[in-house]
Amino acid sequence: MEEKKTVKHETVENSQEIHKQRKRRNWAFLGLLIGLIALIYTVTIVKMGLK
Repeated sequence: MEEKKTVKHETVENSQEIHKQRKRRNWAFLGLLIGLIALIYTVTIVKMGLK
C-alpha cells in the first residue's frame, strides 16, 4: 500500500514571515560587511601613519 504524501502550501502569513526574516538577515549581513570594511580601512590608515 502506498501512502499519499500531503503537500503543505505556504500561506500568505508564512510567506510574509519568511520575507521579514530574510530582510533582517540581509540587514545584519550589511552591518557586518560595513564593520569589516571600516576595520580594514582603520587598520590601513593606522599602519600608514606609523611609517
